[in-house]
Amino acid sequence: MPCRHDCIHRLCQFFWLRKELAGIYATGLCLTLLVALLSVFPTPAVQKSELALYDVMLANRTQAPQSNVPVVVGIDEDSLATFGQWPWPRYRLALLIEQLQQLGAQVVALDFLMPELDRTAPEVIQSERQRDQIEAKNTSTPPAHPAPSAPTKTPLYDDNSQRLADALGRGTTVLGYYLDFSQPTASGRSLHPPTAPAGMVVSRSFHGTGQWPQPQGQIRSLPLLTDAASAEGFTNALQDLDGTLRRIPLLLTSPQGQDTPSLALAAALLSSPQRSLRLDTDPTGAVLHWGARQIPLDGSGNLLLDWRSSAPRYVSARSVLQGSMASGSLRGNIVVVGAWAQGLGDRHLTPSGKSVYGVAVHATVIDNLLSGTFIARPSWARGAELLAVLVAGALCTLFLGRPGFAWSVWVVVLGTVGLYTGARQLLVQEGLHLSPLLPIATLVLISSVLSLLKYGFEARKLLLRTQELSEAQDGIITSFSALSETRDKETGGHILRTRRYVEILAEQLSTTPAYAYLTASDIELLGKSAPLHDIGKVGIPDSILQKPGKLTAEEYAIMQNHPLIGAQALAKVMARTSASASHLKKKNFLDYACQMVEAHHERWDGKGYPHRLSGPAIPLAGRLMALADVYDALISKRVYKRGFSHDEVRQILIQESGAHFDPDVVTAFLAREADFVRIAEEFADPPPAPDAAVN
Repeated sequence: MPCRHDCIHRLCQFFWLRKELAGIYATGLCLTLLVALLSVFPTPAVQKSELALYDVMLANRTQAPQSNVPVVVGIDEDSLATFGQWPWPRYRLALLIEQLQQLGAQVVALDFLMPELDRTAPEVIQSERQRDQIEAKNTSTPPAHPAPSAPTKTPLYDDNSQRLADALGRGTTVLGYYLDFSQPTASGRSLHPPTAPAGMVVSRSFHGTGQWPQPQGQIRSLPLLTDAASAEGFTNALQDLDGTLRRIPLLLTSPQGQDTPSLALAAALLSSPQRSLRLDTDPTGAVLHWGARQIPLDGSGNLLLDWRSSAPRYVSARSVLQGSMASGSLRGNIVVVGAWAQGLGDRHLTPSGKSVYGVAVHATVIDNLLSGTFIARPSWARGAELLAVLVAGALCTLFLGRPGFAWSVWVVVLGTVGLYTGARQLLVQEGLHLSPLLPIATLVLISSVLSLLKYGFEARKLLLRTQELSEAQDGIITSFSALSETRDKETGGHILRTRRYVEILAEQLSTTPAYAYLTASDIELLGKSAPLHDIGKVGIPDSILQKPGKLTAEEYAIMQNHPLIGAQALAKVMARTSASASHLKKKNFLDYACQMVEAHHERWDGKGYPHRLSGPAIPLAGRLMALADVYDALISKRVYKRGFSHDEVRQILIQESGAHFDPDVVTAFLAREADFVRIAEEFADPPPAPDAAVN
């Protein structure tokens, strides 16, 4: 039979372990699929987190500008202090451009719009003055029949703009303009297409996708100026969800349907004899071919900016206009002119957390294009990240299905470090951007959840083992109690009833301030101790223990030793377990049992035995059992005595309060006496056999 039970136990353990593993694997699979779903359909929170992680990894790629060609000429605070407020008269801009051309600038790109006449030109001032005087006259009290006023003719062009156009036409220049993607502008489609660099040809085997932005309108400079310039380029920049500038469009379709480059691309094309562009695809996604350069674009046709650790070469416009620069100091440079003073120009937040002016952005794009260093977000990146999520989830689940906490830690640490380091090296060394966020999140999420799940399984096992130990402990206690029953006149019902009486008394006492320290665990241990209260009777001779008549003084003295016999037996057990339980701060079962066995015959007035303790010196366990034992002995019917009624016993206990019994315990009994009656009826002894008699 033992072998059969052992086999059944082992079989149950096997199926339980299989059930645990199935639960772990199923949970890991569900979590992996959840993260995979986020990889395919990323939420704004996921996208922002990926962008933040990209910025952290990009910080390791920072390097100095790779090309010394782009130069920024800024309209800064010193320039405004010297030459006055912005916008400047266009004759001054013409002087600036002429000076740059004399210094050897190969290309001059203007990063501002001039869609209206120069308000500082004399003819424009005169025209506006006449218009304002006529309007003021018309708004005053008019005669009954006012004579019609001659209309004021606004000039189509002004001398300042013509002067600027002449300067633009004498060199290689690019004018910036703005593409509007929200709605058509008033002049958006009525004008001729923006001027492309001469000789620019765009061929394409790839026509983009629906994600490529389609402008609806445009804001350009005066036709006089655009006709004079060598080319035009849009100045639009694209901010991500978190307001940071990481990418910029290079080639878009104008509202007239023509291919049009950005300001930076147009300037770079004008600096090179190679002006053929081809939009194509390769394994990494969309690619713009320019000569030997392969410029990677993202799914919306944008270039990921490879930001530099330092700003491009900078020159103040004041230095140029005052002629303080050395002759030929800008020979071969592409000069980007724009606002550099606080409150004038557009500023953009970069991944490093710094804010830069728009002219610096254009210079950075030119540097990227000419140096050939790019960051690519390949078209297969999202698929690779999805695969990494699935592999990370599968491996993490597989390893965490094994026993041991160390596996969880190593899987998360090594996996996280490996994924982050690998993605960072790809970005830093190869300029290839793959986000490790979701694969790392998969490891952390699965490891956390499965570790908690495994902890839950282990806690359940521990609970079951604790219950088994508790049941085994109860069985041992019952066996000891049964041993004493075989030699004593008491019955098994007495053991069950006294245990419940002790628990009820302890529960009631715990509701009072003086005994609030009694916890549920203490009450349970006190109840478990009750069946052992007379275990010492096994050491009393049968002639005394089972004597039907009254004991002699000598026999009664021997009987009074049974608390000491039981306490000494339990003390030996406690001595063997004291080393392993020395770290415990609270009392355990054996402590309460020993106190109850030794003190349950002590009296409150000090006339009990074996130590004649009195009052609070008697352990609480002994005081509880004293009342419970006497109550059950009085109320129970025996062949050698009648059973007292509950009311009779109640009166006896009240009379003995402060003499035999602790008054607090008697008070607890009176508060719960209904429970005592119920317990006495529920566990009542069976009636004695007809032939039972006292020997």
